[in-house]
Amino acid sequence: MQRGNGQNLNTVYTVAANCLDCYRCVRVCPVKAISVRDGQASIIDELCIKCGTCVRECPQHAKTIRSSLDEVRALLASHEEIAVSVAPSFAAVFSGWRTTRLPSALRQLGFTYVSETAEGAALVTQRSFEDHEQGSICTACPAVVNYIEKYRPEYVDQLISIVSPMVAHGRMLKKRLGQETPVVFIGPCAAKKLEAQRPENAGAIDAVLTFDELEQWLAEEGIDLAVCPESSFESFGELKTARLFPLPGGMLKTGAIACDAVGEEVIQLSGPEEVINLFDLSPRDWPFDTAECLFCAGGCINGPGMPHEMLSVNVYEKKKNVLDYAAHSFPGFRPLDGEVNCDTSFHETPIYQQEEEIDENKIQQVLASTGKSDPAQQMNCGACGYKTCRENAIAVIRGMAEPEMCMPYMRRLAQQRTDKIIETSPNGVVMLDEELHIIKTNPAFQKMFLCGGDIIGKRISYFMDADGFEKLAAGIEDEHEEIKIKYGMKYHEQLYALRDEKQYVGMFTDISKVTFDESQVDLLKSQTLSQAQELLDHQIRFSQEMAHFLGRNTAKSEELVKRMVDLYQSGENQ
Repeated sequence: MQRGNGQNLNTVYTVAANCLDCYRCVRVCPVKAISVRDGQASIIDELCIKCGTCVRECPQHAKTIRSSLDEVRALLASHEEIAVSVAPSFAAVFSGWRTTRLPSALRQLGFTYVSETAEGAALVTQRSFEDHEQGSICTACPAVVNYIEKYRPEYVDQLISIVSPMVAHGRMLKKRLGQETPVVFIGPCAAKKLEAQRPENAGAIDAVLTFDELEQWLAEEGIDLAVCPESSFESFGELKTARLFPLPGGMLKTGAIACDAVGEEVIQLSGPEEVINLFDLSPRDWPFDTAECLFCAGGCINGPGMPHEMLSVNVYEKKKNVLDYAAHSFPGFRPLDGEVNCDTSFHETPIYQQEEEIDENKIQQVLASTGKSDPAQQMNCGACGYKTCRENAIAVIRGMAEPEMCMPYMRRLAQQRTDKIIETSPNGVVMLDEELHIIKTNPAFQKMFLCGGDIIGKRISYFMDADGFEKLAAGIEDEHEEIKIKYGMKYHEQLYALRDEKQYVGMFTDISKVTFDESQVDLLKSQTLSQAQELLDHQIRFSQEMAHFLGRNTAKSEELVKRMVDLYQSGENQ
């Protein structure tokens, strides 16, 4: 299988520099056409149906639709006359007053004939419902056609052999303006770019832009719709209902076909999950007379080629924009020309990889390698992008996934490595909870402070000076460093707070046999001066406070003096 992710190969591809190892594209891809190698997610062109779901869902914009702007600019530079076909979903983007400014903006870009794809939608609807058989599937959505040809070939014969509105309109404009006139389609769809290149559609559409590309182009040319004059499309025919085509049920509405939500004769649906569930049925069990399917949830108004800022706009707001435009737009100034060939054909191109049998022993080996031999360890959390651990294991065998994609496995591995480092460290390590109770120690700590595993749960102050930890707990410091003596051992302690985890960590190094260098001597002096100042402060407060505090202050003073003596005695023994 050819594996490509370059811009020249795939309609939809990965910008590797932006891919941050999150596997979201794997999770959302309805056909699992994403391959992960060394943490990078690339699209396998042979498996991809060009629905663009990964483009819409990728938070880092690592998945993108191949740009055709340079191609369109070249057409404009080489032709005096050039037409543009604008998908009816444009009203979801360029809503309200913008609907009457967009034609002017397109003419400023260089298009000499500006028309609505709704013309093609009206003609396609008429032809599709003239003489269709029971069990017919509408073919306006190229992603649905791609899905059926690749993954549900048993349904190919039920596809209505009529082109999409884009192709139909391209042929209409060529007939109207001359075959030599290039036609550019602008819409919200990634799959349209590939559809225009199908041999069956040759000569109808010369280039395809997305609305995102159009918005980018307008910005580059400094064209502001707010200052463009009002203008109209050069459209033919009565298009009021045809302008509803980008909405679920829009084609049925255009064909005056009633769609009862609980009826079995006609069905309209949108979104990958609904489409896939529908075709999970056997053709023998197909109960519908007509099915209108749109692969994008909410219809074409939610297509991946929408400007990025539109992807977060409420789908019902976009639907309202389309409805408003359809309600207030006017009929074309000439009757629609129906003498255009709308016939096409579809072909089975099944993905044989999906039918390959995977050896069960290999599956179990992959599961075992990630610590999931026991079914109880197979969490099926979906973090890797696959619904089950078994599906992920099969993807690993097929070269589409990596064991490292399993988040629980990697977390356990990281924890084991961390535990190993702590357990084998020559330095003493202790972890405390927010109440300064011991929750973990390592062997080196227990050896240094002559204790055992039974200290878990006890307060650290029960067997060592905890003033550093207490400063962390009080929020006075986030880190604390000090040299201390206990059991005749001189040790260096480094303490720090894990605020988010509400824990404290101590690292202890035995320096009894270490000769101090200048920096360590400075640390000792600094500590001594600090302790001396602390003693002086206590003595001053002692003289000012009431007599019943005498015992407590005396004890504190004695403790500080003892610490100073211990430090200096230790220094003399070095």
